[in-house]
Amino acid sequence: MIAYTHFKCNQCGSDLDYAIGMHSLKCVSCGEVDPIEASPLDMYLAHDYKAAISDIDYFDPKTVSHELSCENCGAGFMLPANVHAEECPYCDLNVVVPVELSRKLKPDGVIPFEIHQHQAEKSFKSWIGGLWFAPSALKNKAIQAQGILGSYMPMWAFDAQVHSSYSGQRGDNYTTTVRVPTKVNGRTVMETRTVIKIKWRNKSGRVHNSFDDVITMGTTTLPVKFQNFLSDWDLFKTQNYNEKYLSGFRSELYQIGLPDAFNLAKDVMQRTIRATVRRDIGGDHQRINHINSEYQQVGFKLLLAPMWISAFNYNNKTYRYVINGQNGKAHGERPWSVYKIVGLVMLLLALGSVIFLFANQ
Repeated sequence: MIAYTHFKCNQCGSDLDYAIGMHSLKCVSCGEVDPIEASPLDMYLAHDYKAAISDIDYFDPKTVSHELSCENCGAGFMLPANVHAEECPYCDLNVVVPVELSRKLKPDGVIPFEIHQHQAEKSFKSWIGGLWFAPSALKNKAIQAQGILGSYMPMWAFDAQVHSSYSGQRGDNYTTTVRVPTKVNGRTVMETRTVIKIKWRNKSGRVHNSFDDVITMGTTTLPVKFQNFLSDWDLFKTQNYNEKYLSGFRSELYQIGLPDAFNLAKDVMQRTIRATVRRDIGGDHQRINHINSEYQQVGFKLLLAPMWISAFNYNNKTYRYVINGQNGKAHGERPWSVYKIVGLVMLLLALGSVIFLFANQ
């Protein structure tokens, strides 16, 4: 059986849960408070990426499922795959398995929960009620598919200095006149019109970008399409990793390894690099033929981020959603109303036709 940590009240022996927003543990029975000493993570420090990947097993991370024996009720149970903090399913004892038992890299920091469950549920209702082009019945007919779960999810934060060489073309607008045949009172006449054309010329150069804390997910529990939403954090509230913050919540081990996570980060960085290249090319239009980027001084941190996670059913389909446990923002999969979208397209086409008629008159 695997050794684990649990937190008991010194007064009555009951469980201590992390008290959201209080930076302390609180007894679920007698209310006794056990403060957690604040220890902010230095976000300006990072591990050397090259040194780390040279020391990591090629197969890291492996899928694990810990078998535990509850010290409170004596029952044996299995934690879900790749989970290292959870409750005993029989007596609700909070258990935290040390990360180093199954992962090479230990979390550097944890972003504590600041949003309570009732606030998360309210945020979900506001989100689902404000969705554009959603079925009209969604708000009243969406059924909670599962209970909302407070969970710390692993994510990576990357730093890098990137030097990029590129080749492409710059397009500059210029005006010229052309003669075009036009019908006037049933006769074809030639009219002179001013038109805008583009003059293209080749352009190449080098640009530099400095990246700090580019966030990528370390879990496969949530879809990659949630990536942009899950990058919105106040990282300066991150605390040095302390198991006490996990008590009463689920916490996952990273399932996306360091090299794969850096490839995801490169995809995020590439959007900024392309924008920088376009600015460097200049002109009214830009074409990018090739970009070659060199990533230097790459650093990383492994963080645990707080999320309220659940799903709802609508028309026999399940949609996942997540609520940021720090700021309460909601995001997720959602149904679309085909009728509303088609209606909008028809309206835009009608307006376009009216504008066209007026312009020709």
